[in-house]
Amino acid sequence: MIGVSFCLLGENCTYNGKNHLINELKILYDQGIVVPVCPEVLGGLSIPRDPAEIISDDPLLIQTIHNQDVTNEYVLGAQKAIKLFLENNVKVAVLKFRSPSCGCDGIYDGTFSHTLVEGQGVFAKLCQQEGIKVFHENQIEEFLKYIRKDEEYGTYFKDSTSI
Repeated sequence: MIGVSFCLLGENCTYNGKNHLINELKILYDQGIVVPVCPEVLGGLSIPRDPAEIISDDPLLIQTIHNQDVTNEYVLGAQKAIKLFLENNVKVAVLKFRSPSCGCDGIYDGTFSHTLVEGQGVFAKLCQQEGIKVFHENQIEEFLKYIRKDEEYGTYFKDSTSI
């Protein structure tokens, strides 16, 4: 099975109540081979919600733009989401780039200035600790090659990145 951030499947669950639909992933979801998760919603956060960023990694501190500590919600959501992935034998995932939950190849620096730094979101880190191969939505071609779907779907996927 393949794990995917729910917002990448068209679910309006991002902090601003929108989604980041990626048609390639939606097709796989419609085939029944995707386990969707939104760790932030699983952790009890609302839609919409204030933007949040990782302020500190050690100790972990995640705060909203209004200085509300939401660390517990992010940790709880990551734990629930990883449980779903493990129960469904997820071996590879495509997660939301830059998210404090799902960011897997850079996250925002905690200043709310849109500055990227190296790092991982809480859920992405758990996925990698469990041996789940993680991609983000800007790596769709690499992901499709990894799961060997690039040949099956041909140029449809190569020309349809919608980021």
